[in-house]
Amino acid sequence: MASVFQSPRLRSARATATATAAAGAATVVAAALLLPGLPNAAAAPGDLASATLVQLTNQNVPAIGLDAYTGRYGTASSTTVPDADSADFAADPDGMLSRITIATRTTRTATDPARNFAQAQLTDLKVWFRSTALVSYGPVVAGTVASLDSYAECEPPPVGPLALAYNRTDAGQITVLGRAVGLGTTRLDITGTDLGVPTVGASTLDVTVTRHEDPASQAAQSTAEAWLDVDITATFNGLAGEQLYQGPVTHVRLGEVSVTCRAPSPSPTPTPTVTPTPSPSPTPTTSPSPSPSPSPSPSPSPTPTPTPSPSPSTPSRTPKPSPSSHTRQPVPLPDTGAGGGKGPLAVLALGLVGAGTGLVLAARRGRRA
Repeated sequence: MASVFQSPRLRSARATATATAAAGAATVVAAALLLPGLPNAAAAPGDLASATLVQLTNQNVPAIGLDAYTGRYGTASSTTVPDADSADFAADPDGMLSRITIATRTTRTATDPARNFAQAQLTDLKVWFRSTALVSYGPVVAGTVASLDSYAECEPPPVGPLALAYNRTDAGQITVLGRAVGLGTTRLDITGTDLGVPTVGASTLDVTVTRHEDPASQAAQSTAEAWLDVDITATFNGLAGEQLYQGPVTHVRLGEVSVTCRAPSPSPTPTPTVTPTPSPSPTPTTSPSPSPSPSPSPSPSPTPTPTPSPSPSTPSRTPKPSPSSHTRQPVPLPDTGAGGGKGPLAVLALGLVGAGTGLVLAARRGRRA
């Protein structure tokens, strides 16, 4: 019953809180509807197509005076769709042109909705160790042209995913210290004279040539890559036959190309986490509503029960006391013959009558209030 009664102030507060909660819910719904519709313009950056003409890594080999070094030359990359890029061969931030020479060169990448591709081509490459051509890719026979061509492409859905990569070279055109090497591993016996290092005696070089093509024929995949690696390891001995060094010497990668047609998955994740949380905060205003309800207290209702109180004690010698109907009048009860007229029983009866009357009046005042 207490919850039915609400003061005008409480009803106004509850209406205000309900309207605030409704407005917050509308804000959340609007944000949820609008955010997925935002344009997906901020695609995650990355190389959808990349190409590097030459990469060179030298180890620190004190036995022959070779210093540690890592560099790249002739790079291009495409990071958006559509995009196209070609290498700037005049730029040489790693100082590669002091270590290599190339006759002709091409490095380019491109992306569009139908295809991504990367390509790297060169002719007549030499990797120098001091004044000696350590690694050469060029014509062994006069009048021939040795060209390296690396290519990779992919096609996205709905046509794809499809991918293809190749590295076309004439392995017979690769030489190390002027000696032909082919695919696989070739051991060369050398001396310090071959390197121009007179302190090195009879030594060996192990040259490994590896062609990488993935996939070598068209396949249902989203990535493609290709390149050619030339790795040289050595055992250098001194003039007395003592070992001076054993381990890797030079790594050369020619025509590295790589493409991907995978959708840039990280881009949608940052957008939905923007604003919905602060809006429902005003809702706690409805919490004080139950507090005013207990104010009308109906507790005095059981009090009318003492009204039949005119039988103060139970004396056995009063069989027909008709004055019980006059309990509302302040007159003394008739003498019971117990000796004394206004004895203790009369006083007790008057006290009970007064108490009953007070209780009845208090009950009526409680109902009026």
